[in-house]
Amino acid sequence: MADLAPITDYPSLLAALEAYLARDDLQAFAPLFVQQAEGRFNTDLKVVDMHASVGPTVLDASGGVALPADFIDWISVRWYPVAPSTQRPLFLNYREPDSPEFRHRHRPNGVPSFYTLLGGKVRIAAAVPGSLEVFYYERIPPLTVASPVNWLITKAPEVYLYAALWEAMLFQKDEVRSAQWSVLLNSRLAAIFGQTDSQKVGTRQARAANDAADMAAAKNMT
Repeated sequence: MADLAPITDYPSLLAALEAYLARDDLQAFAPLFVQQAEGRFNTDLKVVDMHASVGPTVLDASGGVALPADFIDWISVRWYPVAPSTQRPLFLNYREPDSPEFRHRHRPNGVPSFYTLLGGKVRIAAAVPGSLEVFYYERIPPLTVASPVNWLITKAPEVYLYAALWEAMLFQKDEVRSAQWSVLLNSRLAAIFGQTDSQKVGTRQARAANDAADMAAAKNMT
């Protein structure tokens, strides 16, 4: 491994992974371990480097716009009225599609208050004309022979290596070494990305419940 090249792209990642494994019978599985690592990143990692946006896109007849193909999770949604309206653009509140708020607790012809994800679309309520700008977490572009570089391997190549080695140890059912690579991976992720957005995503359900309680309290006061 003394002559091993630095990890800068997909081929050098595979070379490093094969060198660390030092097992001829596992080298053919190296691309699979990288793919599994990327699946784990897309499930567990929520960082600003994954922020993306699309739009404003004109709403269709159902009051929705298609989800981006690389969508993982939402951040926020902004509604724009049809010009030349004097109504200011609005950031909408998320509600579950089967929630009372999204189904009927809004003014049918008023400005939209809520959005949800339903049937492969971002939909709003009230479903009035306008456009949506969607801010979301996008999938990490997968490494391939044709696309050997992405932002994560450029920023943190060791993260890719540790995650792929973790998957390799799981494949071998080596609990001790899989735990070791897991610790190294999580430690490095924390050092590189610090306080990520993952904690914010995890509190959304509680936040939605608090919003609903606030709305109920406000109604009781009127």
